[in-house]
Amino acid sequence: MARYFGKSAVFAAAVMLMGGACCGAYQLIAPTDGQAVRENVKIVVPAGVVPDGGFISVLVGEPGSEQFVVALSRDAAKLGAGGELVFYWDSKAPYYESSDPSEPRYFKDGRYPLTVKVFDSTGKMTDSASTTIELKNRVPRTNPAPGVSLVNALSFGQVNHYRVHCDVSVYEVVNRIGLPLLGGMGLSGDALIIQSVEDARPGGQYLIRLRVDEDAWVSSYGVKKYIYADQEFKPQLYRLVDKYGTVITENMFAKQAKYQIMDVLPVLPRHPVKEGDQWADSMTLKIDGITPLIKLKGTAWLDSFEWQSGRECAKITSNMASDRPISLANGKIKGTGPLSAQVTTYFAYKTGRMIERNIRLSFDSSISMADLTTEPVESSPPPGMGNLPLGEEQFNEDVYGPGGRPRTTLQPGTGQPAAPGTQPTEDTTSRKKGKAELNIVVRLEK
Repeated sequence: MARYFGKSAVFAAAVMLMGGACCGAYQLIAPTDGQAVRENVKIVVPAGVVPDGGFISVLVGEPGSEQFVVALSRDAAKLGAGGELVFYWDSKAPYYESSDPSEPRYFKDGRYPLTVKVFDSTGKMTDSASTTIELKNRVPRTNPAPGVSLVNALSFGQVNHYRVHCDVSVYEVVNRIGLPLLGGMGLSGDALIIQSVEDARPGGQYLIRLRVDEDAWVSSYGVKKYIYADQEFKPQLYRLVDKYGTVITENMFAKQAKYQIMDVLPVLPRHPVKEGDQWADSMTLKIDGITPLIKLKGTAWLDSFEWQSGRECAKITSNMASDRPISLANGKIKGTGPLSAQVTTYFAYKTGRMIERNIRLSFDSSISMADLTTEPVESSPPPGMGNLPLGEEQFNEDVYGPGGRPRTTLQPGTGQPAAPGTQPTEDTTSRKKGKAELNIVVRLEK
């Protein structure tokens, strides 16, 4: 699949091509030569090296084959105790080679040259320094290593907060490069899901309560809307699960059936596993104000043991799919095929907590290029729609099938709602074939 090639990638290419005379190598304060590093690598530069309005670029690898990994402005730096500039590079973030921009790549543990170049506000390189680092993101394990039991640690009264953030990209594939479409849309969403354990039952079953915080928002065309600002009741439901994350009953109470909230707990194997072991995986996904409820199924496997947010974690990789197409932005982006999800889950196996989950959901789509009115959510529902920001009908599975349907759309040029079950009339020639990609991060806050 082609990868979205946006401003950051273009900027990276520009940095790689920059040349010019250098004033002389400065001395990096950190990392020191041969230093062992992991996760967010601390890069410390003397304050006087980076000019006002300037920036640094970080490259990893042998000269001539090094990989550009990040560019950071002087304003993004933190000040150290002695006035030095402190930057951070996420060594676990993917990088992309120009020969194959569709394939994310990751640095393996090992020794790497690290070069930090300095540029002024005009983009001219003014200085450079290099050192060698020892990357150690993996948790040391004996060989052969014993199997590890992965279990969600749940107890009565336990409360956890998970932040869910989603960014949507839409692009047209030309010569394996993703050219952005609808660049001004900037469709994104953010919500806090509060999970509390309300009852612990015999046999390892737990009644959990899921609530969406009132500050959930969605942003489109630079306008942020708080989805539940005018709602007396916020989405909540009670779900019966077991310690392995298997959902026994999705919603325990019929009165809350109009609400849908995504799964937070990962599905885990019922037996100890070693690296490479596989098991059946599933999850539901719903980004309020952006997507309907999506049901995904596939396979998970234990990839490795890595450090994540300072914790020893099992890195679980999943490939999942759904055959049901979806539409986004009131039909402006229409799915034309199945959904594919690549999921990476970091599970702190010693404490039984999911620390982070990264989801890349992608699908073929038909994108409207017409100037249609696009408002992902309403700040308040029309009369008779109850307390749901998208209206009662969205959740009527008897009429519209699992996951509901998109909210009422507007007829082009009229501002009037289209009849239920219809889409605005538009010239099919104004649509382009492309790819839609949702990058979703679910992160434990507390």
